[in-house]
Amino acid sequence: MMRRMPLVLAAVAALTLALPSLARPQGTLISFTGQLLDVRNGYVYFTTGDAFKLAASLKIADYDTGASTMLQPRPKLFARAVLDPATKEVVELDLTSRRLKAETAYAPAVQQAIATKPVSDRAPEIVGVPVTGKEVAVEFIVTVPPTTPIGADVYISTDAGGWNPMEIKLDRIDGSRYRAMRRLASGTKLALRVTRGSWTSVEVGEDGLEPKYPHYFFVREVDAQSYPITVYAWSDNRSGGPQAAQPGAVPTPFNPNPFGGNPLYPPSRATPPGGFPTPRPGAPPNRPPG
Repeated sequence: MMRRMPLVLAAVAALTLALPSLARPQGTLISFTGQLLDVRNGYVYFTTGDAFKLAASLKIADYDTGASTMLQPRPKLFARAVLDPATKEVVELDLTSRRLKAETAYAPAVQQAIATKPVSDRAPEIVGVPVTGKEVAVEFIVTVPPTTPIGADVYISTDAGGWNPMEIKLDRIDGSRYRAMRRLASGTKLALRVTRGSWTSVEVGEDGLEPKYPHYFFVREVDAQSYPITVYAWSDNRSGGPQAAQPGAVPTPFNPNPFGGNPLYPPSRATPPGGFPTPRPGAPPNRPPG
């Protein structure tokens, strides 16, 4: 067994130097404390499996006082190996027979870099994303219903503009969509409604009623943002009377005469085309139903 010890120590030293990450954490090591396994062939070996090269001008001192000591490195002693960060060689070996726990020390710069930074900022999921007020290009896209008059102007009214029904005029981009571009500061909050220039021609919701609440818009901390709005009908297009006939329209209790014109049934005492038929001899005169 003793014959194999030099080979084992040499193998440990070679592996430690070749793969230092397996023996100790990454960083600039400045001291290592532990129990000695052996000092041989210019290397110091610890029972933890760590091995370090000894400098030519190695200093051996007492662990507690730092003064010279009569102790010499040998197995089962405890020692602190002080390393030179530039050469990574042990320049001082402090010995003691007192049991020491295994410890490592790194250069202060490395400690600061690898230390966990205390976090005092609250998570964005809790407090939201901060805004800086930077300029954001905002695009408003309004889709209007087919009943919108040809050539009609469409506007956006906001609370910031005092609910002026003609505050922001939109440009028509196709048969059913209007658009307006504005540059707003991030963090801006707007309430808005769509009109055709007055509050008698304001947007109507999908249920046929004017929305109880306006649209709410928030400018995020982005470079550009688009906000789509759909108008289902206009308040001045609604009517309680019969609707105009549509293809395939049929009479209903709410629209008994979808095709307009004369009612379905002739008025009382109306004469049929060609007059009434001639009565039979002896029969009373034929009179309109009365």
